[in-house]
Amino acid sequence: MNDRSVQTTRAALEDLKTRHIAFLKARLTSPAARAEWQKTVADVLDELRFAPLGQLVEPGSLASALDAAITKQTVDGALRPAIERLAREVHAQLVKERATIGSFVPEHAQKGLAELVARPDVLPPKLVREIAESEAAREVMREVMHDGLKQFSERVNPFVAEWGLPSLMKKLGPFGLGGVGKSIDGLRVDFEKRLDPEIRKFLLGFSQKAVKNAAESILARGNEPPFVALRQRLARFLLEQRFAEVLLDVDATKQGARIGVDVAAHLAANEELAARRRAFVTAWVKENEAKPVSEVFASLGLPDKPPREIVRALADATFPALTATITTPAAQAWLASIVTEFYDGLVASDEVG
Repeated sequence: MNDRSVQTTRAALEDLKTRHIAFLKARLTSPAARAEWQKTVADVLDELRFAPLGQLVEPGSLASALDAAITKQTVDGALRPAIERLAREVHAQLVKERATIGSFVPEHAQKGLAELVARPDVLPPKLVREIAESEAAREVMREVMHDGLKQFSERVNPFVAEWGLPSLMKKLGPFGLGGVGKSIDGLRVDFEKRLDPEIRKFLLGFSQKAVKNAAESILARGNEPPFVALRQRLARFLLEQRFAEVLLDVDATKQGARIGVDVAAHLAANEELAARRRAFVTAWVKENEAKPVSEVFASLGLPDKPPREIVRALADATFPALTATITTPAAQAWLASIVTEFYDGLVASDEVG
């Protein structure tokens, strides 16, 4: 309350109050206000660089705000529909894209990717060994080795190979050993019946050892040129593809988005993580509360102040939202209440008694 006497009547004060409210509404949404908003935002942010962090951020309030925002209800109720829709729309746009993935990756980044995949530790040893322990890997190894052994046995099988018994029987034909040939045919059939089961029996145990040996060989030779070249070729192959050729289909994308939101909702409901977050936020703010904002930004690797041209552009882009906010009934009522508070605190000349 102002509690000051003025040389005017209450009726005149009420008229001034009405005109003052109308002036504020018009002034704050005028074209002149747009330019002033751009300059003011930039100036304010520039000046706030020198304010201590503790003057701008209250640890308790910030922790409470995060608690209110990061909840299972927020993720499931407010964010899930938006995230799932965004995933669908992004997927649709990427599938339509005709350019290759590499066209979106600058040359220096492609070189960096080649250097990254050249590292022998780009494949985690634990992951490689875990794959080798899987039944799927053993089945693949058994099938590959079975086909290889079958083809090899057919080439060296003395019953069918050109250099084996058929060739010998041709040479012995003039001596009338036809009966021997029939006996050999019987042996061949029996041999072939036994061969496949014996191969599979052998591979049942050997395949596991073979897969493990293959995994260890991949890890041990990861730094050798052929293995480096293979990883780099796979990276180049990926860059040469279109998004449509490497992305999951629509249903799988939807499922992936749902899984991501499920994980986020689960983490948001984890009280232990929430407690750790509160402790971190509180400790971090208290540790830095006496430091100027610019110094805190610099310690995080950020510019000590935002580029002025970006700030002005963002301020210009947000001005329509500001004017829309000011013209809402709720904002108008708030402005009116502030102005009313001022005029109600004045004592008019016709109220002095």
